[in-house]
Amino acid sequence: FPDHELPELNVLTHLTIIDCESLDASFSLGLWPPKLCSLRIGGLKKSMSKWGPQTFPTSLVSLCLTGGQSGDVSNFSQLSHLLSSSLTSLEIYEFEKVESISMGLQHLTSLQLVIVSECPKATDLPEMLLPSLLSLEIYGCPILKERSSKRGSYRPLISRIPFVEISEELPEE
Repeated sequence: FPDHELPELNVLTHLTIIDCESLDASFSLGLWPPKLCSLRIGGLKKSMSKWGPQTFPTSLVSLCLTGGQSGDVSNFSQLSHLLSSSLTSLEIYEFEKVESISMGLQHLTSLQLVIVSECPKATDLPEMLLPSLLSLEIYGCPILKERSSKRGSYRPLISRIPFVEISEELPEE
């Protein structure tokens, strides 16, 4: 994978690299296409927690992280080096060991959409960011589902979000 050539792809705005378990791209340089708006990445040979700091372009507004087989992350603060302050959309999929999501997200004050899916041990959401969200979706996260229920501790915070969907399973496409 020509990760050292990514900065030269100056018209690329959307990039998906998912479930390429033999891909040994290091992304250690942290260099990305200059007009990248949307990145979906995960399930690679090298765990994201072991990548170096990333220099995402300010145009990056949508980030989808997939743990998959390399999802050895237990606390989302281990991935804070991947979270650009320009993000308006963050999707988190298949991090089976993640317990804390809120740690590492405090600086993402422009978030409008958060999706958390298949993170069965996740116990928390970034409470200070919840009131500013326009959309919150939670799938396959039983503890978060319970905390977001009518009697749950998150209910007062998420009741102000215009679109909330919480389910045991992902919706059919």
